[in-house]
Order: sequence, then structure tokens, then C-alpha cells
Amino acid sequence: MVGVVAVVSAVMVGRALAARKADKGTSGGQYRALAADYEGLAQETRDVQETTQADLAELRKRVESIERMMREVG
Repeated sequence: MVGVVAVVSAVMVGRALAARKADKGTSGGQYRALAADYEGLAQETRDVQETTQADLAELRKRVESIERMMREVG
């Protein structure tokens, strides 16, 4: 009787450990997927910031030109 309980317990522990390892494997894959998504979003954000910076620089030049014309006229 004790031997049967020991064998059943060992099988249950083995299954629990296997399930825990499987969960760790999927969480690692999920982490990698999230990290890849983050990298993509970070790159997209950098691209948008660079575009915005270039647009602001162009607007700054236009405003300076308009201000210069207004000083010359007025």
C-alpha cells in the first residue's frame, strides 16, 4: 500500500514539474514576443520623433523668413 502511494505521488510530482517547465517555456516565448513588439514600437516612435523634428525645423525657418519680411516692411 505504501509503495503504491509512493509511486502515485512520484508520478504526480513529475507531471507537476513538467507542467511548470512548460509554463516557463511559454512565458519565455511570450516575453520575447513582447520584447519584439516593444522594439518595433520604440523604432516607430523614434522615426516619428525624427520626422516631427524635421517638420519643426522647417516651420522655424519659415517663421524666421516671415518675421524678417515683416521687419523689412514695417
